[in-house]
Amino acid sequence: MNVRKLCTDDSAVSPVIGVVLMVAITVLLAATAATFFLGIGQENTNTKPNAAIGFNYEQDTSTVNGDEYRNDTLKISHKSGETIKAKNLDVVVQSAKTYELSGGSVSSSGVDDRFQWDDFDASINDNDEVSGGESVTLKAKTKPVDGTNVEALNLEGATVKIVWDDPGSSSTFTLNTWTN
Repeated sequence: MNVRKLCTDDSAVSPVIGVVLMVAITVLLAATAATFFLGIGQENTNTKPNAAIGFNYEQDTSTVNGDEYRNDTLKISHKSGETIKAKNLDVVVQSAKTYELSGGSVSSSGVDDRFQWDDFDASINDNDEVSGGESVTLKAKTKPVDGTNVEALNLEGATVKIVWDDPGSSSTFTLNTWTN
């Protein structure tokens, strides 16, 4: 037996490489077809409503026990686009402050809460739809910032998000964000 000839003979290498490449291509095509036909990796079909949400901010002052405090107002409007059920539209308030008068002294507390659109107006119920031109107002002494002794609302450094809760899943989508 000629060992030298055996080590230098590579005539069987090409068919082996060819078979390996054919198997790899077949597996790749099968995986691609399975992904396409079975919907594996299909994009999320949940889409948020196409709605324009706007904000109108006004800064004012309130006098409580002779001291002046910021008393801000934020009007949130559905300007145009698709109608949205009130129960699926939330107003998320972060880092706002309220000033409360109790027993002759003024105390400050934070507002970090999530309200539904219908929390702002008792005449709106869960099944009502919010459409272009409708609005709610975030301000002191009105729902939902209507604590017994709330005198002023300070939105300095606050963030307000309008969030849509997808009724078909547990997903949420932020439609617009306001920061001060």
